[in-house]
Amino acid sequence: MNSSILYKYFNNEASEEEVALLFDWIAKDPLNKKEFIRLKTAWALSESSTIAPAHLKHDRAQLKLSKKIFKPWRYAAILIVLVGVGLAWFSSRQNNSTIEEAIVLEINQEENHNLTNATRNVITTLEGTVVAEVAKDEIHFLEQKDTLKVASQLIKVPFGKTYKIILSEGSVVYLNAGSSLQFPSSFTGKTREVRLTGEGFFDIAKNENQPFIVHAARLNVRVLGTRFNVHAYAEMNSVETALEEGRVQVGLENGSDIEINLIPGEVATYTKRSNNLIKSNKNIEAITAWTRGELLLNNTPSTEIFRTLERHFNVKILNDYEALNKQTFSGAVKLERSIEEILQLLKLDTPFDFTIKNNQITITQPSPKN
Repeated sequence: MNSSILYKYFNNEASEEEVALLFDWIAKDPLNKKEFIRLKTAWALSESSTIAPAHLKHDRAQLKLSKKIFKPWRYAAILIVLVGVGLAWFSSRQNNSTIEEAIVLEINQEENHNLTNATRNVITTLEGTVVAEVAKDEIHFLEQKDTLKVASQLIKVPFGKTYKIILSEGSVVYLNAGSSLQFPSSFTGKTREVRLTGEGFFDIAKNENQPFIVHAARLNVRVLGTRFNVHAYAEMNSVETALEEGRVQVGLENGSDIEINLIPGEVATYTKRSNNLIKSNKNIEAITAWTRGELLLNNTPSTEIFRTLERHFNVKILNDYEALNKQTFSGAVKLERSIEEILQLLKLDTPFDFTIKNNQITITQPSPKN
């Protein structure tokens, strides 16, 4: 069925010929009728009954199963429902039930500062030194005049949050959910070195005399000034460095002579089990989409999607529907949507049931429908 006919019909703009074609399509198969009723209901529940196709194309999350034919109007309609009614019930439930954890700045393993609920716009040490300024969802570290007192600093970002860090020399780091970054209060040596656990996007201030080095798992990523993403969650079997701009050198720690150079569009992947480091070309825009509040999928396994959603929404997803593990998805999702909205989109072509209790989601085989 041509999606434009559906748009016209729902907006009362279809011609008699187009209406006849639509009804013929509905009559051919009971599944077509069932799908039409679902879409018609979705359209009726939306905030506006005259939404232009161009607007839908711009705003909707376009999810599809890679092994099936993509039908944009299906996803457009369901998204209108999700945006229109807002799913206020789930939002209030999630706000009340999800475990709230703070973003924490730890200094010299002695003092902790809660950055999530900071009541002051500056961070001061126990000695009275102002080390940083805090704004919404970000912290800006100040250059320290007394370089003899270099402090060890560690920022921990829990699941369900992301955070922006501006280092004292001007480099910017975006930490993804469930990540941490360790760095000194001043970079006084021949290099600027930090240690990452989890995932971070780095926009490095150029300094040819003081290279920037990111330590992540067993990898060292060495740069002068560039933009790149490092994905190094402890539970993952691999560590990835994806280069968006500039040049980086990726090598192994512990005196290994294995190293590769990346140019924009290339990814270095280190496999922990085989101790292997390889280079490949990947979609860097998809890898860094989380920094723009998006999830871009390209034949992405459902297991990987659920793992990402767990970190982003600070929930636990238990999948008791084995058949779903074999599915892959492609498309784009705005992470500003609630997790229930995203699950509703995923289940369009692969039906499944899910229940939500506190911060745990259980996915099961779909129950038979009459």
